[in-house]
Amino acid sequence: MNRMLEILTKRPESTPYNYQEYEILRSAFLLPYLLEIYPYDCFKKFNEQLEKQYDAMPNVFKGIFTCNDKGEHIQLVPSAVVQKRIAAFLRG
Repeated sequence: MNRMLEILTKRPESTPYNYQEYEILRSAFLLPYLLEIYPYDCFKKFNEQLEKQYDAMPNVFKGIFTCNDKGEHIQLVPSAVVQKRIAAFLRG
């Protein structure tokens, strides 16, 4: 977990809007599950960093999709809407 935390911490340098990875990690399928079953400090520390980086992202990249407890993708915002919002954001 220490190595994963190190990678996560460096992620904004190369991928500042890493919403896809963040949403999967934050979904019921991954970190919340691990924290519930194995409340280890290393998972707590990783989750705190994940939430910090997620919160720092612009809102346009948040809440686009999630995964259920089986890891199945659940689209929360239609793809066409997502593409328009991100394009508008990137245009400034």
